Amino acid sequence: MAETPAGKYKVSKPERLFALTCALLYSKVGLSKHQILSSIPGYMAEYKPNGSNASLERKFERDKDTLRHNGINVEAVIPPYEDENNQATVYVIRKEEFTWPKDIKLTARQLALLTLASDAWAGGSLSTAANKGIVKLRSMGVVGEDSDISGVAPRIIEHEPNFREINNAISDRRVVQFDYRNPNTGVIETRTLQPWLLRQSEGMWLVLGFDVKNDQPRNFMLRRIVSRVSVGSNSAPFDAPDPSEVKKATDELEAFADKQIAKLKVKPNSEAWFKYQVDTKQKKNDGVIAIRYYDKFVMAEQIREYPGQVEVLEPKELADLVAEGYKQVVDDHG
Repeated sequence: MAETPAGKYKVSKPERLFALTCALLYSKVGLSKHQILSSIPGYMAEYKPNGSNASLERKFERDKDTLRHNGINVEAVIPPYEDENNQATVYVIRKEEFTWPKDIKLTARQLALLTLASDAWAGGSLSTAANKGIVKLRSMGVVGEDSDISGVAPRIIEHEPNFREINNAISDRRVVQFDYRNPNTGVIETRTLQPWLLRQSEGMWLVLGFDVKNDQPRNFMLRRIVSRVSVGSNSAPFDAPDPSEVKKATDELEAFADKQIAKLKVKPNSEAWFKYQVDTKQKKNDGVIAIRYYDKFVMAEQIREYPGQVEVLEPKELADLVAEGYKQVVDDHG
């Protein structure tokens, strides 16, 4: 598994843990720390053959703790023929301890979902390891090919160009900086953020974190970021946020969205009809739906993607924004 050159793609923590697990599980006699750090994606790009790798070794120690916390026992073993020589320590995950719990059974649909997850890795840096994982699951005797979703081909499309950088920064607890367009004024401002988590709601990706300049938690919509995200790799990782603080910030965001309700009338059987998943099982279905939104400007942009298919009934300011957008298009092409 060759690692992409630095600067083009950074292996995330989940990918690194997965690669480490696969390597230790399928190695015959275990792997030394040198072999792990110099050959496994997520470590090897930072490995210095003739230099100090203290920070990389600490990362490996944290990864071992994470795996053990999740029930994967990583053992440090000294081969018998080395006569208790600590320098010869190797790390292993014993296959007999990495077995499917006897009381857990997968339905055909559940296995198919796992198959889709495996297929989604196809062509990626971990496709070979993921293939081994799904083969292991199939070896349990559960056949998934006859499932009702086995023919569905997954598509993973990164609509947000900065998604990966922010996701990696969250895993490594690194400060990020980016240019952000203020939704109310249109002014572009530079933001410095300690990113806590990414979340998708109402079809939009947001990053929640601590805004360094404003000294408080803030949410930023990824589609309003107008520059590449810069990750502060030279500074020390920031401290993990208190879970209660994260919950408070997410609750406040949801409370805000609960007050932002758009009442829309959607044309039956149109593209927008399926986009907004109008409930066709209602006895009286007039195409009128209520939907939450975070940003009226983004909501207006989304509605304008379906001209003639969506009418904004409430609120008036959203209807006005949609109308203004259509007028601007006409003026630009008049």
